Amino acid sequence: MNVTLILYESKYGTGKVIANTVCPILGPAKSFDIIDAPSDIKYYSNIVLVFSLYGQNSCEKILKYIEENKIDFSKKRVALVCIGLNKQDGLNEISKLKKIVNNENIFCEFIKGEMFINKLNTDDKEKIKSFCSKVGIPFGDLGEYDEKKALELGKDLREYFNTPKFIPPVNITKKEIEAFLINKNTCTLATGYGDFVRATPLEYEYYDGNIYIISEGGLKFIGLSKNNKISLCVYEDYKSMNNLCGLQISGEAKIIKPWCDEYIDVLSRKDLKVENISKLPFDMNVIKIVPSKYEFLYSKFKNLGFDSKQIYIPEK
Repeated sequence: MNVTLILYESKYGTGKVIANTVCPILGPAKSFDIIDAPSDIKYYSNIVLVFSLYGQNSCEKILKYIEENKIDFSKKRVALVCIGLNKQDGLNEISKLKKIVNNENIFCEFIKGEMFINKLNTDDKEKIKSFCSKVGIPFGDLGEYDEKKALELGKDLREYFNTPKFIPPVNITKKEIEAFLINKNTCTLATGYGDFVRATPLEYEYYDGNIYIISEGGLKFIGLSKNNKISLCVYEDYKSMNNLCGLQISGEAKIIKPWCDEYIDVLSRKDLKVENISKLPFDMNVIKIVPSKYEFLYSKFKNLGFDSKQIYIPEK
């Protein structure tokens, strides 16, 4: 199991907010203020270091923690997240920390922070006031923290940490995914837009790289009418951690035009006669899902010497 350790150095709270925002997204994960960080990181596969810009004092507690505990990042996946008002200054600090971490496998991100004068202690307030006077800018609140950026960071970090290290040949991954989809016929389709979200259990057919769903209608069409992006999952009943099998699919949905060749082909494969469907007192809808990404958690992969979770991007 890949467990993530998030260590943050936060003087005025933004670093803590970001760390605690991404923590459940990266789960299994644990977030610590750097002063309470564990001295041994052997239980963690992934490390996230979050720090803010404070001039020459930037990430000094993180650097002290690394030195005092002789932290070795060589076998870890590491992410560095800097919060500040000036992106170039942030990238410079990230570069310095990268050299100390000494790990080529590093994710780096800068996030715009904020500064409120009334939150600064007396010493920091005088320093900022002097700096503003020197560079000729007004002494006042600066920046604006964007929570959406933190959520995007969590998504990007999740994808980075979940990228498998031991990957089977693409044809093997594709073959296992297709065999799984062909042998199943029930999925959960998630649709939505704005504040509306719907997850619907449905019968499906996997055919020629696409997924087809025949539907009389329902609330899922509210989401489909405004947003063609969908998420779909197919899975086995949970038995044990040694027998996991679940597939998540991201893709786009389209409603097939009634009575076109593709629409008729779908009905035919289900042994539904066109003349009978045409006489129904309601419309029969066909939804076509074009997958753009498969995320397959499959214990069999681990038994073959690969990571149990694999990602497959179909060719367009």
